[in-house]
Amino acid sequence: CSFSDLSGNKDFFRCVCPAWRASPAAQQERRRNHRSRRLDPCGIWSHKKQKVSNHARRPATALFSSGFRKHCMPKVRPLHFPVFLTGVLLTIAFAVYAAWTSVGHRRTDALRTAEVYSARLETLLSGLFHKTDVLESVIIAGHGHIPKTVFEDLARSLADGAGIRAIQYLPDGVVTYCYPREGNEAVIGTSVFTNPKRRADALLAVNSRGIVLSGPYSLFQGGLGLVARNPIFLTKADGQEKFWGFAVLILDLPEALKPVFLDALRQEGYAYRLHCRGEHGDDLTIAQGGVMPSGRPVDYGIQVPNHAWTLSLAPEGGWIDTKELPLHLGLGFVISGLCAVVAHQRREKERLLRQTAETDDLTGLFNRRKLNRIVDALCRTPQSAHFVFLYMDLNAFKACNDTLGHFWGDTVLKEFARRLRSALGPLAALARVGGDEFAAVAVTDGGRDAAPELLRRIRENLREPAMLDGAPYRISCSVGWAEFPAEGKNYETLMKTADARMYEDKRRNGTERAHGNAQA
Repeated sequence: CSFSDLSGNKDFFRCVCPAWRASPAAQQERRRNHRSRRLDPCGIWSHKKQKVSNHARRPATALFSSGFRKHCMPKVRPLHFPVFLTGVLLTIAFAVYAAWTSVGHRRTDALRTAEVYSARLETLLSGLFHKTDVLESVIIAGHGHIPKTVFEDLARSLADGAGIRAIQYLPDGVVTYCYPREGNEAVIGTSVFTNPKRRADALLAVNSRGIVLSGPYSLFQGGLGLVARNPIFLTKADGQEKFWGFAVLILDLPEALKPVFLDALRQEGYAYRLHCRGEHGDDLTIAQGGVMPSGRPVDYGIQVPNHAWTLSLAPEGGWIDTKELPLHLGLGFVISGLCAVVAHQRREKERLLRQTAETDDLTGLFNRRKLNRIVDALCRTPQSAHFVFLYMDLNAFKACNDTLGHFWGDTVLKEFARRLRSALGPLAALARVGGDEFAAVAVTDGGRDAAPELLRRIRENLREPAMLDGAPYRISCSVGWAEFPAEGKNYETLMKTADARMYEDKRRNGTERAHGNAQA
């Protein structure tokens, strides 16, 4: 902040700047002589007229507003990007693995469910087909003939189940009786052996002497049906068997399958499809519920006479659980973010600890340990560049400390560090190696004028005096140097050479080295 901006508020200025400790008379003198000059917050006055920064021109209310925003507004925590990226990749891998495992478990459950319902279907169909065995027993007991009324009474009792469309009596393969007759008049008198579509199945039943299924296919009566033909053989007096005809059961599909309760699969979250190969070789759907999702369903085979049916199951929402996947991803991203924040804070803490171990707290420059490592690294580097090692000691610093106090002594050290940085540039390595002792490493082109040029720039930057408590104070130092590799190839040798030259510079300037170093 500038003095001109805050001169109307003396109490505030006294609180903010600890350097304002002079008498009222000194304050008036300071206003009169330095009103247009910039006051450094640490108490150093510069004779160069500098442009006041925008931050300095802002009123106190603006400063408080920005401080409020800085400390009270929510902060976005920085992330350690490699840790976050690793966490995201691990989250995705875990989510994929969890989804894959979940799909495996769900397919296993679906397969078990399909097995249960397939067993129910086989049991139901077997019970329906064996109703023809009852009719067969009656026909054999009647030696191949039963009255129509007996047939109708027997068929009525057998047709009590759901989905039974008709029961037929076929001596020599010709439809003679049919229950119920209504709606089935078109088939009376027809022969299965003269029907090219039914002949193959009829002959298969005769040759196999077992129940043979035909269909599902469209019936003369209309609709989709399944025909079960049970061949009947009568034993003659000589003991030989003679083909008599068929007992036929015709089922409506999928009505005949209702006792299995296939629709209960929908309540369990499954879409299902019961299908088989049709008479034309195409895939024929017998019963279906729900919309079969994309992806390979679970298929389970159902054994029926001379046919193979398949029950296909799949979750209606697909094999991947769309509820668990976003939860896993979201939880993984949150954990990755937290780990990244913790990793960043830990790395930042390590950086601050490392910086504290390598930096001088007062001036912000490197300390002796860090400078030693820098010099050794430069010396060990193959084809090392030429550099100049500078060793500096402030003149009359103990007298300044004893006279003005430690506060102004610290101010002198900080001001000298700032001017040294200005003289040597941002690429030079600067360090405070003692109370009032400084060192620097500057890479040069190796010419003869390298060291003298550096000394000239240091003295040029120290020419202007600093203002301490309203009074000008000239900062000066004694400088020694050593060039690498001509005058030393390690830190100790370079320091020894530079220290000897620094003492020569002190004697040449008629100054004495302070008897003690005041460490701020």
